[in-house]
Amino acid sequence: MKKKKTIVLRVAAFWALFALLLYPVTRVFAHYPDYRSYQTIGGFYEEADDSLDAVYLGSSNCYAFWNALVAWHNHGLAVYPYASPDQPFYATEYLIREVRKTQPDARFIVSVNSVDADDLDASGAHYLLNYMPESGEKRALTDRLSDLMGYGWLDRLEFRFPWLRLRELWYDRLINGPVPELDGFNGAGTYKDYLGGAEDISDEYLDSDLRTAVPETLMEAIDSLLDYCDREGVEVLFVSVPRAEKTGETMGRINTVCDHLRARGYEVLDLSDQTVALGLDLTQDFYNDKHTNIHGSVKFTDGLCARLTALDPDLRDKRGDAAYADWDAAWERYADVITPWLLDIELDAAHRDWTLPAPGSLEAAAADGGVRINWAAARGADGYSVYRKDGPDGAWTRLADTVDTRFEDAEGAPEGDCRYTVVPWRASEGETFYGNFLYGGVKPE
Repeated sequence: MKKKKTIVLRVAAFWALFALLLYPVTRVFAHYPDYRSYQTIGGFYEEADDSLDAVYLGSSNCYAFWNALVAWHNHGLAVYPYASPDQPFYATEYLIREVRKTQPDARFIVSVNSVDADDLDASGAHYLLNYMPESGEKRALTDRLSDLMGYGWLDRLEFRFPWLRLRELWYDRLINGPVPELDGFNGAGTYKDYLGGAEDISDEYLDSDLRTAVPETLMEAIDSLLDYCDREGVEVLFVSVPRAEKTGETMGRINTVCDHLRARGYEVLDLSDQTVALGLDLTQDFYNDKHTNIHGSVKFTDGLCARLTALDPDLRDKRGDAAYADWDAAWERYADVITPWLLDIELDAAHRDWTLPAPGSLEAAAADGGVRINWAAARGADGYSVYRKDGPDGAWTRLADTVDTRFEDAEGAPEGDCRYTVVPWRASEGETFYGNFLYGGVKPE
């Protein structure tokens, strides 16, 4: 008996030592290859305790539509996107519990669009779980998602030690090297499609009043979440965003869930049909059918900030507050990243006029050693601002303001790598309001 007990103790000691030695290796290699969720989920744990106004939970539409540093720069709100690709709505209650350990007074914004991600798979779980520190909430969430996916005990090991099964991790590390440092951009997007992508989704955009059935397990998860929030007095704003959908089925599910949330007494901000009010241009404000690019994101962020401050008058502008110096510093770094993509006027929400359409027929051509730019008049415009961008990494520079529909850039280099765009504006009571424009501009022909 004594010998048997000794063997058991030795085996237990071996596995304990194995796990102890394995943990650092797991931390280095156990990152499913997704830079964005590494920055949003991992970066959250760098935030000072009890410092956030709100935390935005959901899938990739959160960090595509919501830009935390634009919200900070324009409104002084500290709202962090704890988001990951294909984040299942089933995770929401566990994540609120997790976040409240360090942000007990934060309001929560929850994406209703995540209810379409009930087709659970390992990748969506990894995007979220791999960047969460070990905790009771993480273990409980791991078990819940594993149960929903029908995982047995052996399959569940991949969430404890992801490198055991995911060949992509090893390949990613071999090709791209070690996991990069956190970028310190508070979840604000820096990926290529978000900064430079633009797709016309006007033909695919769908808004529907249809109501469709919601899976029973999902409805149970929603009610469990709401019961928890009721008991704990957690403030939650549920938000749905405008997207293109292949059919009305997904919109119908979102509508059904929104109805249920309202019936339970929760605030729901359904923006799925608010593209005009938000100023979103379906021809160029999205980089694919479900995600805005940085231009659309700025518009959405300003619009949601206005609604947040209307719902909660106690939200205050914290810019310049010494306790939030890291947010000021993050913006300064981030501004350098987005300079090649945004015009100066895009960050001034108070002086934008979405009713002014972008000038049509924009052309640029060599003329007398420079470049001549021509465009069609924009309805309602009093004048135009002409911008030039030199090289892919150059900033957009305002060359001139004019009331004409043509301009000659004597310093332009027709053979160089430059682009031009034109922004319409109107004057009112001593102020200037700027409209829409072609984000990518045109190159001289």
